[in-house]
Amino acid sequence: MTEIFADGVGSIVVSNGVVRIELMQLRRKDGKSELSAQQAGTLMMPMGSLKNLTLQLAKALEQLQERTAEKDRLDSETKKGDELDEALSNL
Repeated sequence: MTEIFADGVGSIVVSNGVVRIELMQLRRKDGKSELSAQQAGTLMMPMGSLKNLTLQLAKALEQLQERTAEKDRLDSETKKGDELDEALSNL
């Protein structure tokens, strides 16, 4: 199995019932600090599979957003607790 890391997506083309999603990577240009987007590969799948892929990606995004919101909530509570501890220690 080939694994491809992608920083993003380039073009998406549907032709003859096949979806072609161009995967892009950011790479250094001629060893310089400047980054440029270059094609890393192409994901090809039957058009009928696109709906399932989209639903799975949406579900993954939703889970990430929920985790981020929970982490932010816990961080906020911890910060409030730290502020309370500091205020009490100043008494």
